[in-house]
Amino acid sequence: MTKITVPTWKEVVSGRKAQQAQTVRSWAERTLGTAVPRLPDATVTNVVDWPRQSGHLSARQLEITESTPSQLLEKMAAGIWTAQEVLLSFIARTVIAHHLTNPLTDPMFDQGLRRAAELDAHLYDTGRPVGPLHGLPISLKDAMNVQGMPTTLGFVARADAKPKHSDELVVRLGAAGAVFYCKTNIPQSLMSGECHNFLFGRTSTPWNTTLSAGGSSGGEGSLVALGGSPLGIGTDIAGSIRTPANFNGTFGLCPTYGRFPCHDAEQSSAGYLINGVAGPLSRSIDGLEVYTKTLLSLKPWEWDAACERLPWDEAVYQETLRLGLDGKEGLCIGFINNDGVTTPHPPIQRGMREVKAALKDLGVQVVDVNLFDGTEGMWEMMTKMFNSTGGQDFRDTVHRSGEPISDEIELADPEDALSVRELFQHGKKILELRERKLRKWQDTLSVTSTGRPVDLFVLPSGCSVAPPHGSMKYWLYEAISNLLDWTCATIPVGNVTSAKDPKPGAEDDFVPLSSFDRYNWDLYSPETYIDAPVCLQVLGDRFSEEKVLAGLRVVEAALKASQSGKE
Repeated sequence: MTKITVPTWKEVVSGRKAQQAQTVRSWAERTLGTAVPRLPDATVTNVVDWPRQSGHLSARQLEITESTPSQLLEKMAAGIWTAQEVLLSFIARTVIAHHLTNPLTDPMFDQGLRRAAELDAHLYDTGRPVGPLHGLPISLKDAMNVQGMPTTLGFVARADAKPKHSDELVVRLGAAGAVFYCKTNIPQSLMSGECHNFLFGRTSTPWNTTLSAGGSSGGEGSLVALGGSPLGIGTDIAGSIRTPANFNGTFGLCPTYGRFPCHDAEQSSAGYLINGVAGPLSRSIDGLEVYTKTLLSLKPWEWDAACERLPWDEAVYQETLRLGLDGKEGLCIGFINNDGVTTPHPPIQRGMREVKAALKDLGVQVVDVNLFDGTEGMWEMMTKMFNSTGGQDFRDTVHRSGEPISDEIELADPEDALSVRELFQHGKKILELRERKLRKWQDTLSVTSTGRPVDLFVLPSGCSVAPPHGSMKYWLYEAISNLLDWTCATIPVGNVTSAKDPKPGAEDDFVPLSSFDRYNWDLYSPETYIDAPVCLQVLGDRFSEEKVLAGLRVVEAALKASQSGKE
C-alpha cells in the first residue's frame, strides 16, 4: 500500500509563497523590466510616495494610476486609453506596492489582462463600452469569491479552497466591465483589526510600515493607499472597511445591510442583526460614488434576496450638497467627541477640532452631541454576538492544518456559546439599543436651528490612528455603525506630526473613562505614530448612503477652503 504523505502547514505556506513570489517576479519583469523593483532604504518607514519616486513608472503610467475612477472610465470609453494599458499600469504599481507593504494574496494578472483585451476588442468593433465599468481595474479582498481562485480567509487549511462559482456581485460587476486582477490580504479568520495570517504574512500601512494596515480588509487599504488599485472591494461587520481606510488614509464606505449585495447565500454565513456587508475603498470620494451609483444601477434587489429595492436617489444627494455648500447653515452636523469608553488620541482630537472649525467657516451649523455615554454596554453587545458560536468552526479549521492560532484575532471561548433562546434575547437588547439611539438622534431637533434633527454626525474613526503591529485591542468606534446598522464612511483629514500632536504632559489632567481608555492613552507618543493618517467618520442613519457621500463632499470642501485660506 502506498503511503500518502500529507504536507505540514509550513510546507503548504512555503509552496503558496513560492507560487505568489514567482507570479509577482514574472510580472515585475514584464511591467518594470526587472525582477525586483528599486526599493527605499530599509530605515525609511513612510513609503506611500515610493511608487512615484521609484523611477519605474512613466509619466503616462503615473497619470493613469493617479486618475480617479470616473476619469479612467471616461478616457477608456473615449478610446484615449485602452483597458490593457490601464491595467498594465496598475499592475506595475501593484508589483511595487507588494514589495513595500505585502498587500497581495493571489495575483490574477493573467486573467485580468485577458478580460481587458476582450473589452478593447469590443470597443474597437462596436464603438461602445461594454458597460458602466468598462475597463476599470478593481481589486478584491480575499474574502470575495472568484471561481478558480482560492478564498483562504487567512487560513492555511484553506490555502487552495476554490469556490464553485464567483459571488454574483463579482459576476455582475464583471459583466458591467470591471476588470478583477488581484485579491488582497486579510487576518486569520477575518476577525481582527490587524492584518496578519500565517499563510501570507503581515501587511503594513505605507504611511509608516511599523504600523498596522488594519483589518480585516487590510490588504485593500494598503494597496489602495499606494495607488495600486483605483477601487477595492472590502467587507465589514465591525469596522473591517473603515479600520483599514482609517489606518491607510483612504476613503471607505460601509453601507447599511440590505443596500449593497455581498456574498451569495450558499457562500455566506447567516447572521442575526449584525451582518457583514461589502463596500468600496478608494483614494477619492469619486471612487465610492462610482461604485455606489453603478452598483445600484444594476438593480441588485433583482438578483440578491437580501437587498432592498432602493435605487440611487440623486435628489437626496444634491439636496444634502446644496444645504452643506450654500453657506447659510442649511446643513447641521453633530460632533460625537467620544464613545463614552475611550478618549481618542491627540491627533484625532485635533482632526475633530479642525474639521469642526472648517465646517463652521463654510457656513455649516455644527453642534456637539453626546450620543453615547459609556453605559450602553455596546462593546459587550458586539463581542457577545461575535462569540456566540464559541469559536468551534475556527478551531476545526486550524485543526485540519495544524497551524497556530494568531494572538491578534478575536477568538471565542467554548463557554461563550449562546443557546438559540439566549441569542434571541441578546438580539432583542440590540434592537432596544437601536431604538434608543434613534430616539436620541430625533431629540437633537431641540439643539438645531434647521427645523430638523442633526442631518449627519462626525466622529473619530477609532480611539487611535494606525497602531504598532499587534497592539490593537479596542474597536468600538469602528463597530458602532454595524451595531446600529447605520451607514458610515471614512475620510482622511491629516497626518500625525510631532509639532502638532505632542504627548500630553504629566501636568495635563487625564481622567480615564475606562480601563480601555487608560491602556489606549498610555500607548500614545507622536514618535510612535509619526506620519500615520488621521481620519474621521461621517455617520448617517439607515440607508443614507446618498447623504453620507454628500456629507463627505461637504467635509472635503470645507477642509480645502480652510487650507487655501491659510496659504
